[in-house]
Amino acid sequence: MGLTITIARGGLLQRPGRTLFSILGIALGITTVVGVITLDHTTIGGLSGIYAAAGNPDLEIRARQTGDTPVELTSIEGLTDASAFFQNDAIVWASAEAERDVEAERDAEDAEDAWKERGVRVRLYAVESATFPALELHRLLEGRELDSDNGAREVLVGAALAGELELAVGDEMRIARPRRVARKACIDGEVRVVGEASPDRPAALAFQVAGILAREKLGRRSRGMIAIVDYDWGKVLYEDAHVETRYWAKRDPAVDIERLQISLGASYSYTLDKSVLIGQAADERAFRTGVRMAGLLALVLGLYVIFHTLSMSLTERMNEIGTLHAIGVTRAQVARIFLFEAVALAGCGALLGLGGGIALAWVLLARGITTLGVGKYVPVFLIPWNIVLSLTVVGFLIALVGSVYPLSRLGGANTVAALRGESALESSGMRRGFQLFFALLLAVVLPGLYFVLVPVVGEFAGPLVTILLSAVGVLALLVVLPLAMPMILTGVCSVLARPFTAWWPLSGRLATRAMRHSATRIAVSASAIALVSAGLVSLKGLTRSLRGEVEVWADEAARDKVWVKNLPNVPVAEFSQHLAQFPGVIGVEQGSVRTYGSFLLFGVDVSGLSRYGPCADDPTLLRRMQREHGMILSRRVAQERKYEVGDLVYVSKADGSGQDFEVVAISDAYGYFPQPDERMYGVVADTYMKRYFCLDIDTATDVAVRLEEGTDPGVVEAAVRDFRFKPGPVGDADRGAGDTTADMSGVRYETGAALLEHHVMDIDRDFVLFDILVGLTAALAALGVLNGQLLAALERSKEIGILKALGVSARQIGGMVLIESLVVGIVGGVLGVLLGTFMTPLIVDSLQELAGLTLPDRGPGAWIVLALVGATLLTLLAGLYPIWRMNRFDAVRAVRTG
Repeated sequence: MGLTITIARGGLLQRPGRTLFSILGIALGITTVVGVITLDHTTIGGLSGIYAAAGNPDLEIRARQTGDTPVELTSIEGLTDASAFFQNDAIVWASAEAERDVEAERDAEDAEDAWKERGVRVRLYAVESATFPALELHRLLEGRELDSDNGAREVLVGAALAGELELAVGDEMRIARPRRVARKACIDGEVRVVGEASPDRPAALAFQVAGILAREKLGRRSRGMIAIVDYDWGKVLYEDAHVETRYWAKRDPAVDIERLQISLGASYSYTLDKSVLIGQAADERAFRTGVRMAGLLALVLGLYVIFHTLSMSLTERMNEIGTLHAIGVTRAQVARIFLFEAVALAGCGALLGLGGGIALAWVLLARGITTLGVGKYVPVFLIPWNIVLSLTVVGFLIALVGSVYPLSRLGGANTVAALRGESALESSGMRRGFQLFFALLLAVVLPGLYFVLVPVVGEFAGPLVTILLSAVGVLALLVVLPLAMPMILTGVCSVLARPFTAWWPLSGRLATRAMRHSATRIAVSASAIALVSAGLVSLKGLTRSLRGEVEVWADEAARDKVWVKNLPNVPVAEFSQHLAQFPGVIGVEQGSVRTYGSFLLFGVDVSGLSRYGPCADDPTLLRRMQREHGMILSRRVAQERKYEVGDLVYVSKADGSGQDFEVVAISDAYGYFPQPDERMYGVVADTYMKRYFCLDIDTATDVAVRLEEGTDPGVVEAAVRDFRFKPGPVGDADRGAGDTTADMSGVRYETGAALLEHHVMDIDRDFVLFDILVGLTAALAALGVLNGQLLAALERSKEIGILKALGVSARQIGGMVLIESLVVGIVGGVLGVLLGTFMTPLIVDSLQELAGLTLPDRGPGAWIVLALVGATLLTLLAGLYPIWRMNRFDAVRAVRTG
C-alpha cells in the first residue's frame, strides 16, 4: 500500500496543472447543481413556510350546490382529501360545577355578566373527524384524534385553552354557543339585519377532552384558544343558529394549479392558500424547471470535460504503465494506483463542489437572487441534505467510474510497446470504446439518476416531458458530436487556420498539424464552447420573446394610460367629468372597487369604457355588462382557466350565495392596476359590486386615466391639480365641485411608458440567475479548452523542446496555441449559434405550453454576434496558461525525457 500511495501521490503532484483543473472541473459541475437545488429548496420552503405556519389548508372551498360531500370533492382532479367544516364562537367551562354556578344566577340582574365571566370564549371548529386528520392541519401534544365511530362527544383543545382551564386528556368540559344575535348581510347593496336576536340561553353539552393541540398550524389560531369537535355534534350545538358549511381540501402536488382551478371554477368558489401558490404558478414552474435543467447541464459539462481530459492523456499514461510493468509492479498494484488517484480527484472535486454549492446558494440568497426572481429575501437557509448529498455521491461515483474505466482498459498494455511509445489506441478501437462509454454514462445514466433524485417541478405532463426530453437530447448531441464528426470538425478548423498560416507561417503550420493529429480533442473543445454559446443564444432569445410579450400586452393594457394613486377619496362621477374636459382624456377606470375570489374582480363605471377597447368596437357590450351580468376577462385569466366568450363564471357573493356572470369579451384594455401587479382579473359593472358586496362605488382613491394615442401624460397631473371639491360624505348637501381644494400632496402618478420600462427591467433582473449559470458553464467550457491545450503541450513536450532548440521563439509557440484557440472558438461559436437559433423557437413554444403565455418569436437578435465574440475571447483566454507552461519548458530536459 505504501508503494501505491507513493506513486499515486507523485503522479498527482508532478502534474499539478492537470490535477488542479481536473478537480476544478468536477467541483464546478457539482457546485452548480448543488447550488441550484439548495437555492430552489430554500426559496420555496422559506417563502411558503411563512404562510404555512398559519395552519391554513391548501384550499378553502365554498360549494355552489348544496349537498356536496368530501367524497365528491376528492373526485375532482387535483384534490386528494377534503373535509366539511364550519366555525363559530363558543362558550366553554372546565366542569359541570362552573356551569351550575351560572345556572343559579339565571334570574339575577347580572346573569349576562355571569355568563360571560364564568365561561371562556373560544373559537370552535366543527370538522368531519374521519377525514380531518388527512389534511395535516394540526399536531397533537398528547392524546388522540377524534373518534367518529364511537358516537361519544369528544373535543380537541388548544394548548392555551387547556392551560387556562387546567384541562388534561380525559377531563370533561362543557360547550355552548353564544346567544344568537341578529345576523347582517349585504342585500341589494345595503348591509341589513337578517332575522332577530334571540334572548335564549343556549344549552351546554358535555364533551370529553380527547387531545391537546400543539401551538402550531391550526393550534396557533386565536392564540391557542380553540376547540375542535366532530361536525355532527357541532350541528347539534348550533341547531338554531345560522352556520355556513365550507370545505377544507388538500391539493395533489402532482396536478398543476391551473388544471385544479379549471376543475373547480365551474361549480365552486375557493381560496388558495399562499403557501400552495409559492413557486407553483405556470411561469414560476417554467422558470424553476429551466434553472434545474441548467444545473444538470453544468454537472454533465463538468464531468464531460474531465472524461475527455483523461481520454486525451491515455498516451502519456501508456508510457507510465509500461515503465511500472518493467520495474516489476503487478497489474493489481497498477489498478490500486489508478483507483487511489481517481478517488483523490473525484473525492476532492465532490467535497469542494458540495461546499461551493452551499456557499453559492447562500451568497445568491443574501443578494435577493432566488429561483422566483430577484428581490425576494428569504429569512431562512434550508439545505435539502438528502438531495444534495445524493447528487454529490452520484457526481463522485460517475467521476470515479469515468476516471478508472479508461485506465483499467490500459492495465493489460504491452510493456515493450508502451516503453517504445507505440500506441495501439486508434487501431484497436479502444478510444472509440471510451467515447461510447462516456456517451452512455453522461447522456443516459446521469440524467436518469438526476430526475430520480430531484423532484420534477409541476405535473409530469406533455409540455414538461417535451422540455426534459429536449434537454436530454442536447446533452446527447453534446457527447455524440465528438464521436460522430471529429474529422469533419478538424477539417473545418484546418481550413479556418489557413489565413493565419499566410500571416504567421510557422505558427499557422504548427497549429494546423496539431489540430489534424488531435481530432477528438478539437471536437470536444468545440462542442463544449458550442454548448455554452447555444445556451446563451437560446436564453437571450427567450428573454427577448418575454420582453416582446410584455410589449404586446402593454400596447393594449398600459401604453396610453396614467395611474393616479393615493387620491383623497374623490367623488368618482365629478372627478371623471372634470378629467373628460381635458384634451386627450377618453376614459377613467376606478381601481378601488375590487374583491378577491378565484381571481381578482374589479368594478368599473361601464359608461366610461365606451371610447376605447372592445366596448368601442361593440357598443352592445355596455348593455350586457350593465344589465345582463356581463364580464370582461383579462387575456391571462382566460388563457389559464380556459374561458371563452359565452362561458359562465361563478362568483360567490358576500351573503354566501353565488351569481353567474357571462364572459362577453376577453381583453386587457380595462382593469389593470400596478397595485397589485396582477394580470389575472375580471371586470364587471360597479353596480353589481355594490349590489352583491356592498362596496363603495361613489368615491375612489385609485384611478386609471386612458388617453388618446400621442397625448402628453402630463395633462393628467395638470387636471388632477385643477380638480376642486369639498371632502365629505357622498350626498352631503355641502359637498360639490369647485368648493374647496382637497389635499393632493400625497397623490402619485405612474405612466404606461414607465410601467413598461419597469416590467422589461424586471425580466432582465429576474434572469440574472440564468446569466450566472451561463457564466459557470462558460467557465467549465474554458476549463475544457485549457485542459486540452495543456495536455497537448505535455504530450508534445519533446517536440516543443526540439523546436525551441532549433530557435523557435516563445512568441511563435504562443502564436500556435492562440491560432488553435481562436479557430476552436470560432467553430464552437458558430455551431452554438446555429444550435441556439434552432432551439430558441422550440424553447419559446414549450414555454408557451407550460406557462400559458403568448410569446412572440423575436429571435436572439444582436446576441448572435455577441455569442460569437464571447466564444472567441473565451478560448483565447483559456490558451494563456498553456502558453505560459510551454514557454517554461527546458529544451534539454524535454528532448531527453519527453
